[in-house]
Amino acid sequence: MGSILTESKNLLITNEYEEVFLIFKRSNKKVYIGDFYGDPQAAAISNDESFCVMVGYGLIIYYIQEPFQEFSYNKSTKQWKELFREDGKEWEIEDVEVMDNSTIMFTVEASDTENEGRYKLNINDMELIKCT
Repeated sequence: MGSILTESKNLLITNEYEEVFLIFKRSNKKVYIGDFYGDPQAAAISNDESFCVMVGYGLIIYYIQEPFQEFSYNKSTKQWKELFREDGKEWEIEDVEVMDNSTIMFTVEASDTENEGRYKLNINDMELIKCT
């Protein structure tokens, strides 16, 4: 197992080099859920364990539901959403927290002068609000 990014009652999110994995504590089942150039910076799991979010160069929301598809780039699926990860337009995100079962907050690094600041994102309708 790599380093632990975050955990909840039933789940662990770990990374090994640039790859991110969801591990189910009871069964030890391991699912590849994301990949970040230069390693992920942080991750968070919703209180109801219905989704998790990982950040680094961009952001990935992974919905924790069957069939637990393994991540692959530029694939349209209901299992995950990728945001702020287009080549040359990646946001450098340094932290993330889950506010409730539909809202996350994240911070874009100051070195990303075009996008720096704190944001709130509704994961249901993708409404993005800059807070600072």
